[in-house]
Amino acid sequence: MNKDIEKNPASIREFFINKGYTFCNPPMTIPADIVMNFMGEDVRNRLLFTSSPGGDELCLRPDFTLPLAISYINNEFDANKFVYDGYAFRFPSLNEKTRYCPEFRQIGIENFGDKNKINAEGDIISQAYEILSSFYDSHLEIKISDISMFYQLLNHLKIDRHLFNRVRRLYWRGLSATEIKDSIKKIINTSFDLKPRLDLIEEYKNNNLSSIALIQKLTGSQDISIFSGRHPDDIVKSYIDKFEFSNDNEINDTIIEQITEFLSVKGDVSKIIRLLDNFQKKYHINFAEGIENLENRVKILKKNQIPNDMIEFNATLSRKVEYYTGLIFEIRMKNENRNEPIAIGGRYDKIFEELGSADPIPAVGCSIYVDRLLFGEGNNES
Repeated sequence: MNKDIEKNPASIREFFINKGYTFCNPPMTIPADIVMNFMGEDVRNRLLFTSSPGGDELCLRPDFTLPLAISYINNEFDANKFVYDGYAFRFPSLNEKTRYCPEFRQIGIENFGDKNKINAEGDIISQAYEILSSFYDSHLEIKISDISMFYQLLNHLKIDRHLFNRVRRLYWRGLSATEIKDSIKKIINTSFDLKPRLDLIEEYKNNNLSSIALIQKLTGSQDISIFSGRHPDDIVKSYIDKFEFSNDNEINDTIIEQITEFLSVKGDVSKIIRLLDNFQKKYHINFAEGIENLENRVKILKKNQIPNDMIEFNATLSRKVEYYTGLIFEIRMKNENRNEPIAIGGRYDKIFEELGSADPIPAVGCSIYVDRLLFGEGNNES
């Protein structure tokens, strides 16, 4: 921990620059359809939209990861490690206590293209922890998870595609294991009384009907507000999946209990390795890679003088955006009743391919919420 760091937001940006990150300020607007593809339902309902002079629908950046990734894939930067400092835009959620307006300041770092994934992740977490420790001394804790293991479990269970997508969305809403269990039971016990328009579905599958056109035919309306913040492709996919879903598939209490048991894995990392190992043996699923990655992350953090008792694994740890593919982490004040983490981050390796990259590009990053950092501290931004 560097005691010489001045306690103001500008010092965070300078700290990361001194660590080798290139300062950048990506565009403030992004094509709306790109944003809608990556944001979870909670964030989609809080976005700010506008139109270009040419009529294209745009969105004010809800975070920095998406505009920075777009600029990177368009070869607008020479570097691959970036630090940003500026304002993102989305309305606060109902339970946020540190802000009341749509714009909020974020300072963060991104590492694109580093194939030594675990080392890159360890650096991101350690560096964020180091600079935040200068604000809070040692009163911090790190919570980590790995969404790839949860997806691996769902694939192992061979559950219906519709249920898979529904469970995935429940996870990204940040629900507890019990809440997800109750929601799954409600889903599989729901009967769909609406008769499907098989003719329209067939036209759509034969590429004779767009997502927007299908929705408009189903609703009998041309009003785009019917999308309610969701991307048309997502709505259509959900509609089709719903009618292809059959309640007599292999969805039973045993499967639900396996999902609940995994999502209940939580606690000090020193015991989590054993719990995950017991789980994989009990249900004959191979978590070897995920467990090894977790062990190696912890080793790097320990090497960087972050003790194990400051690190907690929580299988239900999630974000309001849905582009994460592996590691998820957050840094919070220890033993305080704050709802919001000070810093969040993780790995999102598929984002570049979904943006059109011909080759996969590993990516990991972290954002620090300045309003949360300074909340109740009496500090002045510089």
